[in-house]
Amino acid sequence: MTRFELITDPEALAGQVRSIAAEAVLALDTEASSFHRYRERVCLVQLSTRENTWLVDPLAVTDLAPLGQLLADPRMEVVIHDADYDLRILAKYHGIRVENIFDTLVAAELLNEPEIGLAALLRKYQGLQVDKKFQKADWSKRPLPMPMLEYAAGDTSHLIALRDILKDKLIAKGRWDWAEEEFALLTDAPFNLPQNEEPAFLRMKGAKTLKPHQLAVLREVHNWRESVAEKMDRATFMVLGNDVLLDLSTNPPKDLQDLGARKGVGERIVERYGRDILAGVQRGLELPKDEWPRIPKPKRWQRDEDHEERVKRLKATRDKLTAEHDLRPGIVAANQLLMDIARTLPGDLDALAALPGMRRYQVRHFGQDLLRAL
Repeated sequence: MTRFELITDPEALAGQVRSIAAEAVLALDTEASSFHRYRERVCLVQLSTRENTWLVDPLAVTDLAPLGQLLADPRMEVVIHDADYDLRILAKYHGIRVENIFDTLVAAELLNEPEIGLAALLRKYQGLQVDKKFQKADWSKRPLPMPMLEYAAGDTSHLIALRDILKDKLIAKGRWDWAEEEFALLTDAPFNLPQNEEPAFLRMKGAKTLKPHQLAVLREVHNWRESVAEKMDRATFMVLGNDVLLDLSTNPPKDLQDLGARKGVGERIVERYGRDILAGVQRGLELPKDEWPRIPKPKRWQRDEDHEERVKRLKATRDKLTAEHDLRPGIVAANQLLMDIARTLPGDLDALAALPGMRRYQVRHFGQDLLRAL
């Protein structure tokens, strides 16, 4: 069991931040409400040094500025497992930028670990059995029961020791500079989000296979679900699942009885919202053709009969390199990058390095082989 201190007032947070500032490395994790609540928020921040662990309650201490200053200090190495989501929500809701990152998941990927989940890595390298039973718990409820607090404390208490092991292995394999490059990119990611993100209903899995008149219905029932979920502050899937919305869009119900017979639609939903759902379906069906949602067409490239052959050669080269160096394929070059190389035909390493998404270590170690494959 990990010993920890729960911080629920600003003075305690400021005091602990001052004491932690002398450390060289700090483990970090967060728990959020996105799985249960419509309004996503950071519900807990876990911090561990090599000896101590603290749990910060952002629902009680709403101003995390002292913590933000600590995490923005480039002298403080912050260890996180699978940092992307944690970094994004800290940036989005608290304006926090973490400057110096060590991501144990990225490190495991660069080492081609067969299992890269935190529980698997702790079991392999520290002999720890981690119970993930609270992974999808509602972290917004208060007070948090002791078993949940103990679970949260365990998420960071062993991270620094794992970081030490993985760093030594990266250095031994000559891949530490690869890791440094990947970690530096994580720092900027939360602040480089796409400006023109497509509507949420189009981001649903399966939505882009629908025809425009079906998308019109999907947009209406999706908007209805959003309004209900926001009013209840419940995750949208708790109101009605995505598969139900897609079914309503492709096979619109004729009446309440038809609606109630659908898989995933219970009696309670029909009683409370049946007429609203049918009204939304009808609005979509009656929408004029010129107002139907349209999926933007992907960029069209000039026909190049040799492009596919070049991609095949690049993939064969990539597969050979992954086997020789014991790497995941994406570490050598992801499929999209190979297609970009095949399309743009870079003539030298400088041109290859200029491609979006190309890493310096990829150019240095695999660039010549990839260019020869062209």
